[in-house]
Amino acid sequence: MKFLLLKTLLIRRGKDEGFTLPIVIAIGLVMLLLSTVNLIQSGEEQLATLSKQGTSDALASAEFGIARYRELLNNNRVLAVYNLSEWKTNDTVTNQTCDSITSSAGGWADDTSTTWRDVLALDESILAVDLNLDGDTSDNESIGQYKIVSYEYDNDGILGDGDDNGDIDLTSDADNDIDGDGESDAKGILTVKGRAPDGTSEAQIQVEIPLGVNTADLTSLDPALWIEQSSLGDTEIGDVNVNGANIVLYRPGGSGDCDDPTDFDFTGSDPQNTISDPRLLPDIIDIPNARTIAGDISTETDPVSTDPNLNDHIDYPRAHYFNPTDKEILLGTKFDDDNANGNTQALYTGTDGEERYYYTTGNSNLNIEAGESILADGLGKIILHVGGDLNIDTGTNATDQVFLANSSNNATSRYLEIHVEGNVNITGSGTAQIRGLLHVPDGSVDISANVNVVGSIWANDWNNSGTVSITTDDYKYYSVTPNRTPKPLTYRPTNWETQEVQ
Repeated sequence: MKFLLLKTLLIRRGKDEGFTLPIVIAIGLVMLLLSTVNLIQSGEEQLATLSKQGTSDALASAEFGIARYRELLNNNRVLAVYNLSEWKTNDTVTNQTCDSITSSAGGWADDTSTTWRDVLALDESILAVDLNLDGDTSDNESIGQYKIVSYEYDNDGILGDGDDNGDIDLTSDADNDIDGDGESDAKGILTVKGRAPDGTSEAQIQVEIPLGVNTADLTSLDPALWIEQSSLGDTEIGDVNVNGANIVLYRPGGSGDCDDPTDFDFTGSDPQNTISDPRLLPDIIDIPNARTIAGDISTETDPVSTDPNLNDHIDYPRAHYFNPTDKEILLGTKFDDDNANGNTQALYTGTDGEERYYYTTGNSNLNIEAGESILADGLGKIILHVGGDLNIDTGTNATDQVFLANSSNNATSRYLEIHVEGNVNITGSGTAQIRGLLHVPDGSVDISANVNVVGSIWANDWNNSGTVSITTDDYKYYSVTPNRTPKPLTYRPTNWETQEVQ
């Protein structure tokens, strides 16, 4: 049609007097202008299509980063309750994370917002494809990148206040509830930026990661013996039987990773379950209004007592139990008053509503010899603090025994906790019978005797040349548990928000 129009105009050119030529030139210019406009419009549409594709690729990379950082939080859950700025500066975090988890977001120490991580690098030589069409099939081509922008822990609904780090109540979700719905409101705000393979298109996503209370944490850990030192060998562990529970090491083999170590192969017993956990032992809790007892039972006169029912041999049968020359300290509600001497037991009601009785030796050692005992009455929860060393001499005969336990065999380990500031030394030819928690976070437990435990032993260091049997019972949540480094549950991210990239 265009050519027909030009031909017609040219034919008429001879008949017109100079009018056709300007028209032809004008029409040519119009046609040229239309072609230019079409070319520009086509280019813009192509650029828009490319831009949309780049944005889509960048969003996909950001979503991949969200998944990676959630994996990181699950592997090192202490990170979940600390802001990003605390991940490498806070000792609680740096001492209780796994250094070598590099498959998750580049490792726990990746707190920088300047380092891009590849979503996936495709090896052209393996695929036998020139992905970038550069004539070289030996490249590793990334299909996207991501990096963390920020992570903020929030437990009070006020973002940016900076006082939430590490503050999560492990008792129940209701204790982390601020809106009254009975569920935990603790959450982490995670922001990740993605970049498309073109290296220029970027997108940013923010999500909320709800955090709940992992009430099964200590149950699943099931620590019959929990040792903070990580480079122990079979010789130091010695003959130990944890009866199906776990020996928990802070970090195996002196390394910074969290791979489960090989089960220890002990002399005298089958290989025992051995696992690792990156958390340090909890510190000894504060002892409020504790009543002081003597560090040497043989000199203790208050409160020294005998079983209220001297004819009852069933509650807690033991050798020489009713020998009047034996000494014992019986603690708890049955003997909570000594008004004649102006003394009363140290009763304290915790924030969980549970009544506890606190005792201490002050700064003194606690020495227990064969035929002597410290017993909880099985009615009130006893917290015994030893300010020095705990020294137990089981005696010179195989039949000799020392008891740190309960006045009833029916009582669980929850009724007696012994927290030792110094070391524990258990020696002799007899047997130490322990029912409860023995917690030695800064010292060593050295054993050269027979030891039977119902409960758990948590120790900084361990040396054993005796024979040890530990049976965990159904009680795991001792009074120190709320002070353990939180290991909360991380739920599926919510409130996904695509943000403009600055």
